[in-house]
Amino acid sequence: MLLYEPDDSVRDALTVLLEGEGWELLCVGNCQELMATALTQSPVAVVSEASLPDCTPQEVLKACKMQDVPVIFTGHDLQLQSAVDMIRQGAMDFLDKPIPQSRLLDLLATLSTGKIVEQS
Repeated sequence: MLLYEPDDSVRDALTVLLEGEGWELLCVGNCQELMATALTQSPVAVVSEASLPDCTPQEVLKACKMQDVPVIFTGHDLQLQSAVDMIRQGAMDFLDKPIPQSRLLDLLATLSTGKIVEQS
């Protein structure tokens, strides 16, 4: 799985969470690295901040769609319509920060089982 999170503390917390759940994780430092890795390694998923300094969500989605890699965007202070638009354009989901850990894990579980996990 690829993780692109510019905030060090959020990236560290997600790394601990995801690796603790058994996910192999590769953190990338910029959009160019994210796209190159998504195109060459076909990760199981990409978890990316939506408000990136060096690319748009549409660019991330385009690169990932080419390899059929699902994208989960995260962010804060995003208008609801923008999050809906990302999902309509192909994102698996949008998670508002602080990221609900159980929801992220449920989404990732669907990748390995193919089943949607019920929300509690």
